Amino acid sequence: MFNKLLHEPYDIVLEEKDNWEQTRFSQPAFQLVYIREGKGHHHINGNRYDYHPGKLYIVAPEDHYHCDITERTTFIIIRFTQLFITQLKDDAERLELCDWMKKTDYIFHNFHSKAGCIFRDAADEAMTQMLLNSIAREHQQHGKGYQLIIRQSISILLNLIARNLLMSESPDIQENNGPSSVLRIISYLQEHVYQPEMLRMPVLAAQFNMSVHYLGEYFKKHTGESVQDYIISYKLRLVDVRLAYSNMRVREIAQELGFTDESYLSRLFKKYRGTTPGMYRKLNRKQPVNVP
Repeated sequence: MFNKLLHEPYDIVLEEKDNWEQTRFSQPAFQLVYIREGKGHHHINGNRYDYHPGKLYIVAPEDHYHCDITERTTFIIIRFTQLFITQLKDDAERLELCDWMKKTDYIFHNFHSKAGCIFRDAADEAMTQMLLNSIAREHQQHGKGYQLIIRQSISILLNLIARNLLMSESPDIQENNGPSSVLRIISYLQEHVYQPEMLRMPVLAAQFNMSVHYLGEYFKKHTGESVQDYIISYKLRLVDVRLAYSNMRVREIAQELGFTDESYLSRLFKKYRGTTPGMYRKLNRKQPVNVP
């Protein structure tokens, strides 16, 4: 179930399990993993988090995750590719589609989302639970127009998640010291990755009340890499997603992510990935399949 390639833009799985027998490798899709009932531990990228009813976990294609189930658990799992996002909007609405891609980038690569610490607003959390249960019901009953209802529900769900993740970045929630501050810096970098002027070291230093020199040393101490290396690494992950899941030209990707030009992006990609963007796309392309 978890390891098969998706044959449709989205896939909904309802499962009640005592044991997690699936492999622990990364999956070829974005996933929303909701705990309807049960208890256990969610492991993602080497980190362990306790789960209980109401927890919602977000998993990107490159994430490695599995669950240790301590109490029989009912999962609602929604899997979809970036191509699903393109089907939410008409082709003519290209600007809005780009905004959606940016939103899903932020959701699925956000540090707070990996821990299941998503909701800051109780009403949004209650609405999310209602939406997930409605999606599960529509998927089971296949009533008239169920596919459209599911798509629109997922669209609302992603908006709610994005709004609450943005709430998580406010200074009154995360303390400005130690590893918590590093998470704030990383979240800021992810949020503003499309705005190069917001990622300049003097701007970052002012944002976090540090000197440029101290910020650089502080970030490297807690992450093992420089701020600029992290930005490049994160941007290249987004390039990977666009090459595999969208029809964007390399020139368009370079422009969107603030690279100097297509040539510079291609050289950088070859340096870090060992292949050209075109060859990467050819080997990793996820073809769209229309839902009947």
